[in-house]
Amino acid sequence: MRPQPHREEVPHLRAEDDYAVYAKAKERNLLVRTADNSSHFEGECWPGNSAWVDYLQPAARDYWASRFLPDAYVGSSATLYTWNDMNEPSVFDGPEITMPPTLLHHDGAGGWFEHRELHNMYGMFMTMATQQGQKLAYPTRRPFVLTRAFFAGSQRYAAVWTGDNKASWAHLAAATPMLLSLSVAGIPFVGADVGGFFGNPDAELMTRWYQIGIYYPFFRGHAHIDTKRREPWLFGEENTARVRAAIRSRYTVLPYLYTLFHVAHTRGLPIMRPLWMEFPLDDTALDMDDEFMLGPALRSEERRVG
Repeated sequence: MRPQPHREEVPHLRAEDDYAVYAKAKERNLLVRTADNSSHFEGECWPGNSAWVDYLQPAARDYWASRFLPDAYVGSSATLYTWNDMNEPSVFDGPEITMPPTLLHHDGAGGWFEHRELHNMYGMFMTMATQQGQKLAYPTRRPFVLTRAFFAGSQRYAAVWTGDNKASWAHLAAATPMLLSLSVAGIPFVGADVGGFFGNPDAELMTRWYQIGIYYPFFRGHAHIDTKRREPWLFGEENTARVRAAIRSRYTVLPYLYTLFHVAHTRGLPIMRPLWMEFPLDDTALDMDDEFMLGPALRSEERRVG
């Protein structure tokens, strides 16, 4: 719950033999294969020409987990956690910016599957391996993984955020129904980039987003590298005071939030709840998606004032 240092980890690897993570995965046949199974698949992503780990294979998940050991992970520490991004998976020159559906995955037991059969599960397999790696590296520490791609069961391995949103009132309004949908679908540890990932929020939008965002189960501010600086103290003292008060409210309710996380873990109830869940006899609650309950005791609203 308390913000921790994190490192972004992505499933695509720079496809050059001088990059040891790629070279060892290639040597062990742990990469996604081409449709004709003649070689591993390569495509374009952040590093340029890239290859993708085949997380369906137990051996590939074990290999990925081993990369989190302190002697294999440069800069690792007991307070470093992991953010799995681009794990839909993203392929810049692929169809619909993802993998071709006919690529091949191996299950490690003799079975081959086309990518179309497990596309929606790819991100979950990556988070499984990432959490495994954190436990392997620091067995006495509680792991934390954040993921962009997810599937049924992903709540066992990672928190989820809603991806690259925009600094706009429309995206602020869209965040609540998106997070409620995830919550009632069984994924309780959810949040959205406060302030919007793309674009530059004005003072009012930024302040309002903090005031609602501090009640997201997963709370963070995050933005694209090309956006303007947006620390809370850059929007004038009046707005800084409001953001400060909001963040202090977050810390005030942390014991309550921890209780809600325990309830979610033991009973499967969402942390962030639609009003109809707590007020099932109120027909008007069925049409309300711009408010939510934080557990059974706190209600938060997302309305523009002024």
